[in-house]
Formats: sequence, C-alpha cells, structure tokens
Amino acid sequence: MGFCGGCFKALLIFFNIIFWLSGAAILGVGVWMIVDKNINSYFEVLNVDTHDQYFKYAAYMLIAFGVFVFLVGFFGCCGAIRGSKCLLGLYIFCLVLVFAGEIAAGVISIIYKSEVEKKVDDTLTKSIKEKYNISTTITEAWNVVQIQLDCCGGLGANDYNGSKFEEKNRPMKIPPTCCVLTNKNEAEEKPDSAKAKNLTACMELKDTMFFHQKGCKEGLIDWAKMHTAILIGVAMGIGAIQIFGLVIAICLCRQVDREEKY
Repeated sequence: MGFCGGCFKALLIFFNIIFWLSGAAILGVGVWMIVDKNINSYFEVLNVDTHDQYFKYAAYMLIAFGVFVFLVGFFGCCGAIRGSKCLLGLYIFCLVLVFAGEIAAGVISIIYKSEVEKKVDDTLTKSIKEKYNISTTITEAWNVVQIQLDCCGGLGANDYNGSKFEEKNRPMKIPPTCCVLTNKNEAEEKPDSAKAKNLTACMELKDTMFFHQKGCKEGLIDWAKMHTAILIGVAMGIGAIQIFGLVIAICLCRQVDREEKY
C-alpha cells in the first residue's frame, strides 16, 4: 500500500482506539442513567404514566450502541490492517447505524425534556395526591427528591391537601421528608431515617420555620434539563467524532480500490 494508503490506515487505527474509548463513555453514561438510585428516584417522580419513559429509552439506546461500538471498532481495525474493502464497507455501514442511533437517542432526550416541561404540573400533583403513601416506589422516590431539594410536593405543601397521605395520617398534613431535618446527609442515603427538628410543628403546618414551603417543580425541571443535556451532549459529541472516522474509512476504502486496479 502506498504512502496515502498507509496514512489512512494509521489514522483509522488511531481513530478506532478513540472510538473504543467513546464506546466505553457511551456505555458508562447509559448504565449510570439507569442504575443510579437518585436518578431513578427523580425519574419516577417525573413519570407517573408508564408510557412516558423517554429518558429510559434514550439511556437504553446508549447502552446498546456502546456495546455495539466495540464490535464496530473491531471491523474497522481488521479492515484497516488487512486492507479489506469488504470489512471496511461493513465498518462504514455500522458507523452510519451507530451515528443514526445516537441522533435518535438525542432526539428522544429532547422529546423527554419537552414532555416534562409541558406536563410537569399535572404529573406532580397527580403523583402526590394519588400515589404517595400508596405506591412504595413513588413514595420512596418523592422522599429522596424532597430531602435533596429541600422542597415539599410539586407546587408546594398544599399538594398534600386531599391526598391519600392526608386521609391515612390525620392530623398530619405532610410527610417527615418535607420537614427541616437535623440529619439531612444521613436521610439522603436512608430517607426512612429522616429526623425533623420539630415533627409536630412541621407535619401539622403550624410553623413555617420547620417545614419547606417551596415546591419541587423548579428543581425537578432543572434536573431534567441537566441530565437530558448530558445525554444529548454525549450522543452528538461522539457522533461528530464518528463523522471523522467515516471520512477516513471511505478514503481508505477508495485508496484500496484504486491500488487494486493498478
């Protein structure tokens, strides 16, 4: 292979090392989004309706394509080393698939962000009134959110008025995780261990010094924006790198074809 072909081969091998690392990054971000306990708590609060799981779909897509990237990188290295048009062609095709999948993950994340901002008021109110103290998963998720964000309910403590929690726990009007705590750091890890500074004054809304008046809405929206930005940034950033690899692979494939003719 001539000088140009040798340069393209070296560039493609170098790119595939970067590509494998990017695959590890994609896989890591996707797994982090799925398994992190705090992220799952925020996700449960924002998605009472099971059909609105755009965030998880995007994370699962990143995991799948992160694994796929390792296989694609193998085709690229083998194609470059052997100068095989067949392997290089397969590599180019797979790169296009990965690139398309990452764009899809980014688009799904954008849709998720839009859905959260559009439905957040109704979603949070419904979650508090109908699910808190009924669904263990939702209750635990709300407890984590309220402790970490120093907030109470979706729009405020009044969200608990007429809720299932209030019906079952009169005269208590709000749960302990809405209270100003003496052990916040510990409670963030174990919400059940939350200790209020003044439990009676807090849970019966007698003194605003002992419970959080602000709702969790703004904090949850900021959380959704930050994490969807991470998904979009990872997908689009690595996608841009893949365009560079695609160009190199096409150039090498053409160089191999040209040298075979001569």
